[in-house]
Amino acid sequence: MPSGRRRKNVYIDQRRIDRVKELLHTYTETDTIDRALAIAEEVATFEARVDRGLASLVGRGGFVDRFSRKHSAR
Repeated sequence: MPSGRRRKNVYIDQRRIDRVKELLHTYTETDTIDRALAIAEEVATFEARVDRGLASLVGRGGFVDRFSRKHSAR
């Protein structure tokens, strides 16, 4: 067993595991959860990069933040 892995006992909705298992085409629940966590990690990393990129554009001109609270209050 790889050094970073540990046994965990958790309560998870079985229907959700079954749906995700089918979507990810995995064979075991462990693989399903591992792949789902990896995807969540990738999405969070991507969101952080997009947020940093958009933040660097705001204030430079040519970019209007239509989602900020200040803009929507107008």
